[in-house]
Parts: sequence; structure tokens; C-alpha cells
Amino acid sequence: MLARSTKVPHMLQKKPFLPAISVLTIAMAVTSVAYGSTIAKTASVSSPTAATSSVTSGGVPTVVQSSCMACHGLQGISPDGGMFPNLAGQWKTYMLRELDHFKAHTRADPQSPIMWAMVAPLTAAQTQQVAEYFSSQKPASGHVYDPKLVAEGKKLYFGGLPKMQMPACMACHGTTLAGLPPFFPMLAGQKRTYVINQLTYFKSGQRVATHKGIMQYIATRLDQKQIVALAAYIRSR
Repeated sequence: MLARSTKVPHMLQKKPFLPAISVLTIAMAVTSVAYGSTIAKTASVSSPTAATSSVTSGGVPTVVQSSCMACHGLQGISPDGGMFPNLAGQWKTYMLRELDHFKAHTRADPQSPIMWAMVAPLTAAQTQQVAEYFSSQKPASGHVYDPKLVAEGKKLYFGGLPKMQMPACMACHGTTLAGLPPFFPMLAGQKRTYVINQLTYFKSGQRVATHKGIMQYIATRLDQKQIVALAAYIRSR
């Protein structure tokens, strides 16, 4: 199954749209992969020190309080501004995969080196604790900034781009944007700027370590206006 998925873009070039979209949708939906992101950008937060796997009196892991909350918020809702992703309610398995990719430096984009430094001192137990904690938090609420953009993004999310041979985003991220466990990340309520940045990185090839180039393939079908519209819809949910 995994080997066949590498041929999807080639197959799409030779077959009519509807069969091709079905092939790509199935390949994406049944392949257990991790792509997406828990990226952080900060100029002021240093790498975590020798944190333990203990928790505070309020039940917050000390490693979250000392290393994660400055960018991602104490409950996984990042500060306004959008450069840092929301982590609250994200799938635990997805976060573990991304943290492993950061630790191995196999997840790479212009902001990844910051996370490389942040995860380097973490033990396996601390990594598990971080993922467990953020996955148990209440996800961010949606917010509509521009109804017109939201409507345009919704069409892309559910309809894809037939002329560009791009399947609907819902194929992997679900009709409610909650993601499909265990490896397809939740998108609902994610920060607009973060989504725009990551799709732009996929489009330019600056973000790597996604299975078989699926997101790179999709992002290259989008223009910048469509990327912004998708980000607006994702933030609204």
C-alpha cells in the first residue's frame, strides 16, 4: 500500500479527474502518516533545562510550564499573533511523531531549528507527558475574521480543485476538521498565520518529512489567495 502511494501524482496525470481523485483520496485516507506541525517561533525562550516528569500542584507538567507554555500557552492555546500553533486537543500520536521528527531533525522548515533545540533535552517520558497533557486539553474555539474568505476556504476544503487534480482536504482531515486518528492532525481552530506559513513551506519545498510528499503535492496546486482562504476557514471552525 505504501509503495503504491508514491505513484499517485503520476497516475493523476494519466487518468480522468474523478477516478484519479478517488485513488488519491483513498491512498491518503488509509495511509497512516504524520504530517502537519507543532512549530514554534520565539527569539526569547531558551532551550529547556533538565526538566523532570513531575507535575505542579495544578496538574500541569513542569516541562510544559518551563519549556512549552511561552509559545503554546499553558493549556495549549497559543498567544494572539498566530506564529505559534495551538496544541490543545491535538492527537497524542500525531504530536509524538512530530516531536520525534524534531528531535531527529527530520522535520525541517525555516522555523524548525527552534523546536530542535527545545526538544533536544527532553527524555522519552517527558515527551510522552507533553503529548498526553496537550491532547487532553479543550481545543481552541473557532473565530470568523472574514466571512467571504471563510466561504471560499470551505469550498476548497470540501471540494478540492478538480481542474488542478487536488482532492478535498476533508479526505484526510475529516468533515469536522477534527482529523482522522491516529496520524492525520486536527485542524479546527488552528491559527491563520501558522496555517498560511506551513502551506507556504509545503508549496516551496521548505518543509520536509511528510509521507511521500502528499502535502507538498497538494500545496503546489494552491495559489496564495487559496492558501489564505483555507487558513481563514480552518480558523473559523
